[in-house]
Amino acid sequence: MAERNFRSRVVAWLALAVIALLAGCFRVDNPPATTIVGLTDGVLLDPSKPIVLEFSEPIVPSSLRVRLVRYEIDPEGNLFDEDPDPESELNVLFDSTDPATGVGTLDAARTSYSLALPTPAPVGPQLALVIDAGLADDKGNHWVTRQLFKLGYQLSCSAEGKPTKFPALGKYFWLIAVDKPVAAQIQLLSELRVNPLTGEFVVQMTNGERNKALDCSQYGLTCTATQVCRTLPVPACVLSSEKGGTVDEYPDFIADATSDVGFSFTIRGCIVDQPDGTFSFANLPAEAITKKPAVVVSGINLSSSWKADAEGVLRGAGTFTADQVGLGAPPNTIPSGKGTGSHAERKIPDDFAPPIPSPPIP
Repeated sequence: MAERNFRSRVVAWLALAVIALLAGCFRVDNPPATTIVGLTDGVLLDPSKPIVLEFSEPIVPSSLRVRLVRYEIDPEGNLFDEDPDPESELNVLFDSTDPATGVGTLDAARTSYSLALPTPAPVGPQLALVIDAGLADDKGNHWVTRQLFKLGYQLSCSAEGKPTKFPALGKYFWLIAVDKPVAAQIQLLSELRVNPLTGEFVVQMTNGERNKALDCSQYGLTCTATQVCRTLPVPACVLSSEKGGTVDEYPDFIADATSDVGFSFTIRGCIVDQPDGTFSFANLPAEAITKKPAVVVSGINLSSSWKADAEGVLRGAGTFTADQVGLGAPPNTIPSGKGTGSHAERKIPDDFAPPIPSPPIP
């Protein structure tokens, strides 16, 4: 019996050895991997320079289609060429198949692609570089899905400041989409004060929570004790943690600075008017501390571009970065990495704006 068991173990060991050897012989040959040169935490530094892509191996030139677009999505997170709305379209800044949008050059080694726009890329808004499905190497290994890289350029505030037409006082609703270190959404209500002579601003950002006092019965709903009433986009009973779909859902949120999950922090920075009528927004590094869960976010930057839509509503969108996201209350905070993501915001009508903490006035 002992000899039989020994032989069984030997056979099993030999089988495992053969499997390991075969696994080493049959390696998966992946399609070309892509990186963007100089992209750090979703940010590029110089909008006047070409964007350079590097591939892990030579690519088939005909398999490459690259587009640089404004990162605009529907409430489900689809780009405008993926959503069900036939009227929505991508805002394309560069298309490798359209010479009118710029010049794209693949080097002789077929491992580096440079795209140069006819004018510098916009500073502030969140952009996306999209590589269509089908990118292949010489062996035919190819991507079966598109690749998307979010990126943006940050505005630097000038020392002297410049006059601005941005509203001197307003209240706004923000949705911050955090990609790293952990995917999450942060809703914020803010009061923003701007010096029209210099463009300097101070804004008080306060946690936005779904309004538990909304009366669901007027919509024919009976929500449970653990639910709240959502009025937009359609009335429904949802959990209080339900994400906001768009910034137009601001009526469902109230500012919370004092509860266990409430917090509020101040940001200072500058707004610069652009020749096309938009506003570029940049802030000095800021810090936010939450109590439950205990999180410390330092070096917050919300670089963005703002403009009035067809109805005159002032809206913004751009990049979110943070030097460090730490877990736990100080002094026992544990670093968990840099923060990256995107954000969108809109001005709340003056006659509707809920109570929101005001920023300190210089």
